[in-house]
Amino acid sequence: MTLLYLARHGETDDNANLVFQGQGGKGLNSRGRARARRLAERMRKARVTTILASDLERADETARIVGHESGLVHSVDPDLREVDVGLWTGKGHDEIAELYPEEWAAWSAGLDLRRGGGETYAELALRIERAVTRVVAMDARDPILVVSHGGSIKSYVAKILGVSTDGMRALAGVGNCSLTAIEVDSRARVRLHTWNDTAHLEGLLVEERTD
Repeated sequence: MTLLYLARHGETDDNANLVFQGQGGKGLNSRGRARARRLAERMRKARVTTILASDLERADETARIVGHESGLVHSVDPDLREVDVGLWTGKGHDEIAELYPEEWAAWSAGLDLRRGGGETYAELALRIERAVTRVVAMDARDPILVVSHGGSIKSYVAKILGVSTDGMRALAGVGNCSLTAIEVDSRARVRLHTWNDTAHLEGLLVEERTD
């Protein structure tokens, strides 16, 4: 049995300003770094000995902070990246609504589409599943931390729960530095243990914003 903690990266200025980062974006802001340190403390208590992360700056920085606190060096996997939002990348909600009104209306209604010519959530879920399969193949005895992104975690969990990508809005947003725990047994069966756990962030403002 392998226990995986799926963590969203810490907050960035783009998160706070409702800007779609997709596979772009920069590193953490001060609140994001503070949350990453809280995550590090909890992962140390959970006896995590392996950390993997998306190679995007915000996830890589989060993993580096957690690893530093635990004396661990993390590895990166591009398959753990956030959904590609194409031409939406780097644009705020109001700008996108003005430039791409039909796409914005469809996405706002919960439809899974290639925003800005990018990637669908269904494609994203398959990509994350590939990454998780590689992680499980490591056959680690101790819990593993995987630092990824809100859309990535949400689409993958929707897939394992059998929720359609058009029905993903039934799942609450994934908070920055929140934890979602899954168990994968020897028969490759996946079970969800916890969703969007933010107990370690008590006293810090937790936003539920996702790309």
